[in-house]
Order: sequence, then structure tokens, then C-alpha cells
Amino acid sequence: MADFDKLFEQFKTAAEAVSAQVYRVKDLNEAGSLLSTLVEEDGAKKLAAASSPMVDKCLNTANLNIEVKTDDLRKNAEDADFGLSELDMAVAEIGSLQQDCTDLNKRLVSMLPHTHVAIVRTDSLVANLLEAMAKIDEIKDNIPGYMAFITGPSRTADIERVLTIGVHGPVKLKVIFVDNPGGDSNE
Repeated sequence: MADFDKLFEQFKTAAEAVSAQVYRVKDLNEAGSLLSTLVEEDGAKKLAAASSPMVDKCLNTANLNIEVKTDDLRKNAEDADFGLSELDMAVAEIGSLQQDCTDLNKRLVSMLPHTHVAIVRTDSLVANLLEAMAKIDEIKDNIPGYMAFITGPSRTADIERVLTIGVHGPVKLKVIFVDNPGGDSNE
């Protein structure tokens, strides 16, 4: 059995080294409360969310006094301040997240808004990329058509080799680990 406390600390250190902000909460009620705080602190006016069991529960418990869009994200994600999506796995050693992005909505909310908030189960943490690939190999007959690994906010140095944040994606990445996302259920 993995030591999730140790893996979480390793992930947090690696992700924060590339400008991500990492949080850990007990359940989706706390995730909703944290999301409310993050949105308020940022002064956001609009949030676009890719529906999933965890995202929906988080939104239901959040106290958001802003516009929240969960449909027609092709139209609504571009001008959203925050994008919210559920991620499938986290790789502690490199501070990266993995997501099945076959659903266009997941790609839109993780790339177009200024800030991407990623919700991920703490028990999805793996130690390294080798372990992540082994987990993906376990589902080799059902590998997603589009899979993404996300490491920090968007960064590029292709313009005269000057590092620029947010040119090809979000300026900020906030990761919320949820210890108990659904009680005894497998949501």
C-alpha cells in the first residue's frame, strides 16, 4: 500500500517548483469550500467546469457567487476566469497530473481559462512515471483516445528563449487532492 502522505508531499514539492499551487482536503465538501475561497480571492467572475462525479459534487457544495457554466463549453470556456476538471492520476516524482481528455470539455476547461483547478483523488497518486505507465498498461485494451499529462501552468520559451507563462494555456494551476471523494463508493 502506498504512503499517500509521503507521495503527496513529494508531489507538492515537485509541482510547486513549476509554479502550481497544491492543496489537500478531507472530502468534496471541503473541496467546494476551498474552491469558493480560491474564486473569491482571485476576483473571478466566471467558472467553466467539465462535468464529472467529483466536479459536480464539488460545485454542489461550493458557495459560488459567480457565473458557473457546465454546458456549451466550446463557447463558455474561453472567457472563463476558472476552469474546473477532474484528473485521473498524479505522479509524485515529477509533480504531473494525468487525464483522459477524450471529452473535448475536459480539454477546454484545462487549457482556455486563466486558472485551471484540477481535482484529483489522493489515492490516485503514484510514485513515478514508470508506475503511471504500468497503471495505464493495465487498461491497454481501453486506453483513452486522447490522454494528457499536465505539469504546472502553461510555459514556453519559444519566443527568443524567454520563459513566458500562460501563452498556450492557463497562467495558474491549482491542484486539489481529495482524500475521501465519495465515502465508500467508487466515484
